[in-house]
Amino acid sequence: MPTLYVVATPIGNLGDMTPRAIETLKTVSLIAAEDTRVTMKLCSAFDIPTPLTSCHEHNERGKAVQIVSRMLEENIDVAVTTDAGTPCISDPGSILTAEAIKNGIEVVAVPGPTAMASALSVSGLDVTEFTFFGFLPRQKSELKEKLLDMARRSKVAVVHESPHRVIDLLTVLKETLPGTMVSASCDLTKKHEKTLRGNVSQVLEALENNPKADKGEYCIVFQWSAEDVPQPEAAKSELSLEAQLFDGIVRGLSLRDSMEELIARGERKNAVKAAGLKVKGMLEGE
Repeated sequence: MPTLYVVATPIGNLGDMTPRAIETLKTVSLIAAEDTRVTMKLCSAFDIPTPLTSCHEHNERGKAVQIVSRMLEENIDVAVTTDAGTPCISDPGSILTAEAIKNGIEVVAVPGPTAMASALSVSGLDVTEFTFFGFLPRQKSELKEKLLDMARRSKVAVVHESPHRVIDLLTVLKETLPGTMVSASCDLTKKHEKTLRGNVSQVLEALENNPKADKGEYCIVFQWSAEDVPQPEAAKSELSLEAQLFDGIVRGLSLRDSMEELIARGERKNAVKAAGLKVKGMLEGE
């Protein structure tokens, strides 16, 4: 049975290419690459003669079927790579791996560089728990809502951002969640690697004062301030008001206290009063 290898490649420094990754790319019959021109340079650097085929976000769905069919028909092993880092994580590859699994093909990770783990490791923040969100929406209103949702659902968040949008992102973050601590890493593993740390205002100011801020890719870690994070509105109960009043009574509340509890939750006062009268009648046997 053939095997599909998910091979991580350097995110900027060729010295991070692992011996196992090199050996895997040499021994498979085909490399499914996000951009064959980028992977060709990598193969040239390590004398890897394996043929390449493109498998990117615009053709992966159709290409995945073709590649898996060929793997089964010819009983060959294939490696999937992206331009940098680990495939499938905010990069192509997940459709191909899913198609392989669906057809009973073994999928094996050949681990290596990933910007997410690198950015977390140098952030200086408590990253015992984190959530990865990939790339965020571009439209300001959608971005604001996404940031609020992220803050509600995570302790620490990691995102990718392009150099041309990083200032816009932090500007919206400052307006929305001004107490956020930020670690913004650019050009990870490369010669001019740089990480800016501080609260969102400090990091934003540093980027605005850097004429080269629009160069290099960013991986950014956010640690939310508890004071900033708005709590979601309490979900409305699907129970009738009468049932909710009875629930309060079962919990030991008087009918009046149970009514006041519902009003405090945001239920309309007149509706609660009407429900209270019905419950009172039921309790008195009318």
